Amino acid sequence: MDNSLDLPQKVIDAARKVEMIVMDVDGVLTDGHTYQLDNGEQFLCFNVQDALALTLCGLVNLGLGLISGRDLPSARIRMGRFPIAEMHFGCVRKEPVLVDISRRLAIPFDRMAYIGDDLIDLPLMMKVGFPVAVPDAAPEILETALYRTKKTGGHGAVRELIVLVLKARGLYEEAVTRYLREH
Repeated sequence: MDNSLDLPQKVIDAARKVEMIVMDVDGVLTDGHTYQLDNGEQFLCFNVQDALALTLCGLVNLGLGLISGRDLPSARIRMGRFPIAEMHFGCVRKEPVLVDISRRLAIPFDRMAYIGDDLIDLPLMMKVGFPVAVPDAAPEILETALYRTKKTGGHGAVRELIVLVLKARGLYEEAVTRYLREH
């Protein structure tokens, strides 16, 4: 199993410190599309590779959180299947939510990663120790990011980030071994 990371040392150092990964939903866990049905219902499309990576985090106690600007039943249902300790939906102002998470869980901002794609995510990215952007993010987000995923939102960006953090922390092999043993 390859645990190497061919990345700048400052990225590896930031990833090594991460105790919690906090994510946006639209444009990060999804490709940003919302499917609108005639009856008014909306649904989203999630990536199964991201899902498996979320499961790996639970096996090695890497904290997960999400803060979404919207509150869609499809996101609540899908994300409820994973070991995500902090799920916050319908948050137009995300920064106070992140501050509260940090305070309650006693995880300093420099020990958090945040992955986002749009302006609503900018205050959080400016606060955390490891700000991450998807490649098609808003220019301001790309400028703030310490790392840009190669994969786009909804196409494995979250898995890419999780694998990076697990490898940097020396937990990747343990997580995969536990997953294969338990599933």
